[in-house]
Amino acid sequence: MKKTTRLSAVALSAIAALSLSACTAEEAPSNDGGDATKTVWYADVMDANPTATAIAQGMNQTLAENGIEMTRSLAIDTTTGNIDLGAQAQGLTRAIAAKPDAIAYFLLDASASRPQVEEAMGQGIPVFAAFGKPDFDVNAYIALYDEDQGYVSASYLAENLQKGDKVAILGGPANQNVLNAEAGATKALEEAGMTIVGDVEQQRNLTDGAAGGKEVMQGILQQNPDVKGVWVYNDDSAMGAIAAAKQAGADVLFTSRNGTADAIAAVKAGDLLGTCDIQPAELGKSLGQAIADQINGVKEYKDSERIPSPPAEDCMVTKDNVDDWKAPEDLITYAEIPLG
Repeated sequence: MKKTTRLSAVALSAIAALSLSACTAEEAPSNDGGDATKTVWYADVMDANPTATAIAQGMNQTLAENGIEMTRSLAIDTTTGNIDLGAQAQGLTRAIAAKPDAIAYFLLDASASRPQVEEAMGQGIPVFAAFGKPDFDVNAYIALYDEDQGYVSASYLAENLQKGDKVAILGGPANQNVLNAEAGATKALEEAGMTIVGDVEQQRNLTDGAAGGKEVMQGILQQNPDVKGVWVYNDDSAMGAIAAAKQAGADVLFTSRNGTADAIAAVKAGDLLGTCDIQPAELGKSLGQAIADQINGVKEYKDSERIPSPPAEDCMVTKDNVDDWKAPEDLITYAEIPLG
């Protein structure tokens, strides 16, 4: 993969194209006990994204509750503002030098940062991966149940259509988590007797944003103006697809996933049938608890063990339950996390 890269799929399906949400930051709790403070370094992605922030904040809150302080570095090239694998690797190098009790990093590419991870583990520093399994050993990793989420969100779309209706899949960058989500969606639509039109390989939003989603949807409508439903791999692309359908005067139903604030607003407005909330704060909390358990001797993670993430069965936010949805900043206390 190129050194400068976009986030991998529901890395980017979850993270790309989410509107910024403001929050009031509080000072992170610290361990004031007499013993040396235990620390974790998290090599994150970016600071200006609500999903990435929610994951980091969920981690930080859980670690703080376990008497552990967290430092965060970012994978941003300061000269270009782009996400950069090299910048993340440099953050991991700084992490090793700081000798924390554990290191976590956001998986931008399954093969990236192997030298840094192996060096850390060789020094006895446990390493955890967020949002996917690396191509090499770490202590443990957490990932979304991508195929299940694709299946659930596409099933809900099919439930609101007639058997035989034409449906399309608006895909994203062909990373493994997007491919898995598309496989789940395809399975659900086929089982429901939908007529899948178009070729997903020609219907990928490679820009990962709303503008790209709009462009892909315009192509879908040109080829199949009578399409009745579209499953979209992430919320931001769905926002663009909805705009294209409105512009064309087409009556199309959409489902997507992420559970972003924009998607929730679209569900309330009746523009989006439903979104699968990936629960980023819960993801962060689950990862943080696993790291705390490792550091505190509660459980030893090894051999790339998978940490359970929130299940997909009840992920859908629809008109029936949208009023019960809460933003991550309403579920956990956001705090200032020092950068290193």
